[in-house]
Amino acid sequence: MRSSDDRVYLAPVDHLRAVAAVLVVLYHGCQLLSARIEGRRFVPATDWLYSANPAATLVFEGHTGVALFMVLSGFIFTVGAYGRPIRYGRFLTNRLLRIYPLYLVVAVLGLATQVSLPTFQDLVRVLTFATPTQPYGGVFWTLCVEMQFYLVFPLLVRLLGERGPGALLRLLAAVSLLRALVWLSSPAPEPHTASLYLGLAGRIDQFLLGMLAAWVYVHHPGRLRARWLPPVAAALALGLLWSFNQVHGFVSDSPLKLAWSSAEGAVWALVVAVYVASVRQSRGGWLSRGAARLGEVSFSVYLTHFMVLTVIGEWGSRWFPGGLPPVWCAFLVTLLVALPLTVAVSFVTYHAIELPFLRLRRPYLGPGADAETPRPRQRESYRGR
Repeated sequence: MRSSDDRVYLAPVDHLRAVAAVLVVLYHGCQLLSARIEGRRFVPATDWLYSANPAATLVFEGHTGVALFMVLSGFIFTVGAYGRPIRYGRFLTNRLLRIYPLYLVVAVLGLATQVSLPTFQDLVRVLTFATPTQPYGGVFWTLCVEMQFYLVFPLLVRLLGERGPGALLRLLAAVSLLRALVWLSSPAPEPHTASLYLGLAGRIDQFLLGMLAAWVYVHHPGRLRARWLPPVAAALALGLLWSFNQVHGFVSDSPLKLAWSSAEGAVWALVVAVYVASVRQSRGGWLSRGAARLGEVSFSVYLTHFMVLTVIGEWGSRWFPGGLPPVWCAFLVTLLVALPLTVAVSFVTYHAIELPFLRLRRPYLGPGADAETPRPRQRESYRGR
């Protein structure tokens, strides 16, 4: 491996990536397999899962793992690049090397499941991540949003460095205001919030909040290590997801949902900053190392879990344990079968597909203008970004 001075490795970030990946797998598994057990396809509007149990709602609203991923992106990029100039071309090249290889493999395999030959339009959709209709494409929209984050990140981090966190807070306020105006000006009698929630306009909050969490972590790490902060941050995240589930938030088009992205991003930004500041100083045991390894392959887990769930749903439903409610059966099969299989597949795809291209990345940061800017310890690694 070559040494690279712009790749900051923080093991707690990989821990949180592992949590986000596991949440997404459990969430999709409970939805897709519970419906499959009942002999039908999952329909969000009528089949969404609800519970009064906060632990259950963490799984049923496991789509929040996407928000956690986006907050983590803003956080780790800012920790690495804050106060240093970015070579824009190299930065975008590194991002493509990180995302494109495995994505193209999964997308092309998805095209191969179709009876007809792919058209030129199909290929264009693959190149732009716009392939949600194929069997493995349910997560591709997030990659499109991430790429849009990458396009604007160098400008945003420069704005943060030169104007301070107030500049990003004002940008957050402006985005919220414009999003409300778009919703109010919609010609539809009942404007939908999904198109905002599933695009850059509805997700930029989470990336910006991750950047702000990084600013606090760089400048005020001691304040984040208060003993009362971790349980408070965890309780806020769990309570928010429970409330969202109780009001049927995902399938709702309530105007309150316009604020959901910001609220979700804020609690995860707090969790990320507090967890990284609290855990970074502690020695890692076997559990820490195992979680970090899972976080290392979390991108593969994210892109391949639909394949595993599809195979289990099509071929393994006859062996599902009987005598249990469909949701519990789906949860156990996902936890004990689908998740381990996905992780095993992901270790193969990470080392065979991702890692060779990660080794092609080149440093994209110039020397910092302020040598006194506090920075976390760096180490040589291809993990994370």
